[in-house]
Parts: sequence; C-alpha cells; structure tokens
Amino acid sequence: PSLYRHLRGKEGRRHRARPREDRSPMSADEQAAVLHQLRKEVNAQAQRELLTKMTEKCFAKCVSTKGTHLERSEQMCLGQCIDRYVDCMNAVNQALVQRQQSRT
Repeated sequence: PSLYRHLRGKEGRRHRARPREDRSPMSADEQAAVLHQLRKEVNAQAQRELLTKMTEKCFAKCVSTKGTHLERSEQMCLGQCIDRYVDCMNAVNQALVQRQQSRT
C-alpha cells in the first residue's frame, strides 16, 4: 500500500497518537536516554552553526580577492581568525561550566 494509505489506515482515517495518559510512562532510564540524545543533537546543531558563522565571518574578514586559491596572507589571516574563534568559544564554555558547577 502507498504511504498515504498506510497513514490513513484501512478505513481512510488518519492514525492519531494516543493521549499521553493512555501510554505507559517512561522509565527513568528511558527519560535519561531521550535527554542524552536530545543534548547530543542540540550540541551537534550548535557546532554546525558555529562552524558556519566562523567560516562566514573569517572569510569576509580575510579574503579580499576571488579566485581559485588563497594568498599566503589570506591563509594566515584565516588561521588566526579561526584560532581566535576557538579560543573564545573555549573561554565561554569554561565560564559556563564553572557557573553551572558553582550553582550545584
């Protein structure tokens, strides 16, 4: 059967999720696993966004000519710009960890 029919069911009705109270509650281990997976996905997305932002900003700052290769000065500028971004992110992460530890 087509995906549409599968989703609609034999009688043409849409399958609906049961209300939360009809489902068995998640165990603590299941909740922890879901939370862990969610954190991994959020971190991965944050890393992708950081890489994109870093690339855009450093490229705009350092690359002045269009072409098939980078000049030596552009390469050095990009390397330094990326190093500054990484250093800054490490400092921010360390401050956040310290703040979180001081609250607990």
